[in-house]
Amino acid sequence: MNDYAISVENLTKFYNDFSALNNISFKIKRGDFFGIIGPNGAGKTTILKILYSVVIPSAGSIDILGLSPVNDAKKIKSRLGVVPQDDNLDEDLSVFENLIIYSMYFGINKKESFRRASELLDFFSIAEKKNSKVINLSGGYRRRLLIARALINSPDIIILDEPTIGLDPEYRLNIWNKLKLLNKSGITILMSTHYMDEAEKLFRNVILLNRGEIVLNGSMDSILNKNNNENIDGASDNTAYKKEDAYNNKRLKSLEEIFMDIVKNENFKSN
Repeated sequence: MNDYAISVENLTKFYNDFSALNNISFKIKRGDFFGIIGPNGAGKTTILKILYSVVIPSAGSIDILGLSPVNDAKKIKSRLGVVPQDDNLDEDLSVFENLIIYSMYFGINKKESFRRASELLDFFSIAEKKNSKVINLSGGYRRRLLIARALINSPDIIILDEPTIGLDPEYRLNIWNKLKLLNKSGITILMSTHYMDEAEKLFRNVILLNRGEIVLNGSMDSILNKNNNENIDGASDNTAYKKEDAYNNKRLKSLEEIFMDIVKNENFKSN
């Protein structure tokens, strides 16, 4: 069995003369919690939409669970769970009905769909809203329902496009904890975010996009350690804090600082 859940090679996407993605390549191991970060317009959503077959790439190759989106799109969709950035829940239906109707797209029988829906509502702590109309739910409940819906087909991979955008800290923490549990159960997670604290807490491996290109690709630990070692090793004996003092006083760069440094540098080089 292939060790990689997703392999992307030289992925390119043009919209007329505009290059949204330029020769993007990365691999995601099975069971990974993989992140895509970058500023607005960097190409995060474009990559995700290509992977779940909403957008057609201009060039490049993709392998998902050993399958080709060109030849095996239906098989791939049956093994993916997708949480789009835009809320597309059916507001005229109840919470439970949203899950049951969605399960029909995967040919899940009624008894099994009821069982799965009930389990997911319990898992995401929204069982008490089972019969509530979606239109009456808060943003936090709606986001949890979107993720629950994405799991109704018991996917191998779940793709989430900025799932906590606009949520207050309590709801964000709740979703983080649920995603960690899902990943621990063996589900491969691919997620985009522009919240750097979220990326640090969740992602094991990450790519940083800027203007449709990958400017950083590696494990979260190696990215943080490499940049902080460079930052600290650059200090001389004449600085206010020596190397050991820098560690003791936690003068370490956060992912957000690293992110901003790289983007500023890339933007400077392109001008």
